[in-house]
Parts: sequence; C-alpha cells; structure tokens
Amino acid sequence: MPRLKGDGYLPIVKGPHALAATLGTEPQVVLLALARLVQQGWPIAKCLVFHTRSPQAGIRAALARLQELWPSWSRGADLECAALPLADLDSQEALVRAYRVLRQGIQGLKEAGFTVHLCVSGGRKPLVLAAFLTAQFLFGPQDHLWYLYSPPGKEKLDPERLLEDPRVRLLELPVPIWTSLPVFLQAVGRYQDPWTAAEVQRHLVRQTQQSHVARLYFERFTPAEQKVVQELVLRGGTNQEIAQRLGKSPRTVGHQLASVYEKLRRELGPAVPADRTTVASLFAPLLRLGQTTDDVGPSPGKMDRGGERR
Repeated sequence: MPRLKGDGYLPIVKGPHALAATLGTEPQVVLLALARLVQQGWPIAKCLVFHTRSPQAGIRAALARLQELWPSWSRGADLECAALPLADLDSQEALVRAYRVLRQGIQGLKEAGFTVHLCVSGGRKPLVLAAFLTAQFLFGPQDHLWYLYSPPGKEKLDPERLLEDPRVRLLELPVPIWTSLPVFLQAVGRYQDPWTAAEVQRHLVRQTQQSHVARLYFERFTPAEQKVVQELVLRGGTNQEIAQRLGKSPRTVGHQLASVYEKLRRELGPAVPADRTTVASLFAPLLRLGQTTDDVGPSPGKMDRGGERR
C-alpha cells in the first residue's frame, strides 16, 4: 500500500493511472479521493465517474457540482461521467445493466494501459457492490480498491474543509486476484452478467489449479515421493502403515514426506500449511481421477526389524 511522501515511501507509478469512482449525492467523495491519491504520489491522469440516471434532484445536483468544481481540483486529470441506464438498482436485471456499464468502463481503462484506482464510497449500496464485483473480475495485481473514510457527521462539509482534516483518508480494500488477467479479460468479455462471469471464473480457476498441481506432482516430486503421496492420498494411514504397504521403513517414508512438504512450501509460500491435510486436498482430484489397482502398494505383509518387507 502506498505511503504519504512524508513517510519516506513512494508508490510504484509506472504508466498512467486512472481514478474510477461511484457517485451518489456527495460529489466531495470523488474530489477527496482524487486529492488523497495525488498526495500519496499517484499521478492520476483520468477520472471515470459512474452514476445512476436517476430522477432524484440530489444526484443531478451532485453531478453538476462535481463538474463545476473539477477544474480547480483536477490537477490536470480528465473527467468522464458514465451514466448507468437505470434509475435504481432494484432488480437482478438492473444489476446486470449496471455491471455492463461498469465492466465496459473499467475494462476500457485497462485496455488503454491505465492502472485503475476504484473508489467505492459514493452511491447506493447496490451500486457499490456491483463495482466491487467488477473489480473482482477485472483487476490485476497492480490495481487498487479504495474506501474514503470521513469522520461521522462531517460528510456534508465543504470539500476544502474536509481536505484539511487528517482523519479523512483512503483505506485500501483487498481484492482477490483469481487468475491471470489477460486470459480472464478475454473470457469474461463475452458475457454480459456477473453470474455467468463468476461461473467462467470458477471454471478457469479450477483448470489453472489442476494444471499447476499436475506439474508439481510430475515434475517436482521424485518417483519415490510420488508413490508415498499416492499412498497417503488414496489409502491414508500413518507413516508406519504407509511404510508397511510400500515395503519401506517408516523413517524413509517420513523423510520422503518431509521432502514433499518442503517442496510445497517453496511452491505455495508460507501462508499455506505444508502437512498431510494439504497434500490430501491438493492431490486427491488428480490421483483419484486416474486411480488404478497399480496406484497403491500391496497389502501389508511381514516386516523385518529394519522395516523392509521380507
């Protein structure tokens, strides 16, 4: 997350940056978000504001006020307003129509090479949720989702006064990045509603995970480690029981599983626990899909004192 210049840190600012924001009845949300981003070192070159085409006087007045104040706040950024073709988000059909406009606008920014900063503090909750859905589907690791915090009871103050209040700040919200952006943009670009896009996303994630797990199993594990993982996944048991079925010593099985865990840590990072449960959950779909009677060791037999089968 970027820091203020006074903190001694600056964000990575390669390429053009754009602010996308949802708008309700408070134009200061957009103005303050822009000002705080610029203060933090983000060079915003364009602002895209989404609003409903509502008959409410408050929304029309907010849009007019935003356009009136923009020249003195813009710091050179262009302003574009995108009207959603609806008065309110009161049905699934309305949500689909809103998502289309949001998706088209943000995808257009990304295709133009912008890093996107999306502020979801303005507008009705359904509009904010639709914007968050769009971010989940289209954002890459370089994009940012923001919420503008203002002290309770101060939201209606003049934006110039709010800008001087250090309590008015941007809070970054996490957005899960499920798959590689270029591939996913091509996939979801064909669909006009978030439900279909979500199903496509899940399908792509499953494909990516299965391919990654298969490469890990066949390319990183030794044949002996593969056999131990097969036994653990397909038949379970303690190290002693696995060793008995494979004709190995429990100590050998323990060493081979330790090697598997270490490779998982290097591959998946420290956030994922490398243990028997993780091995079973990762490799069960792969191994059970192609399971044969040759995939597991023979039934237990007599073992000598060294743990090897006679």
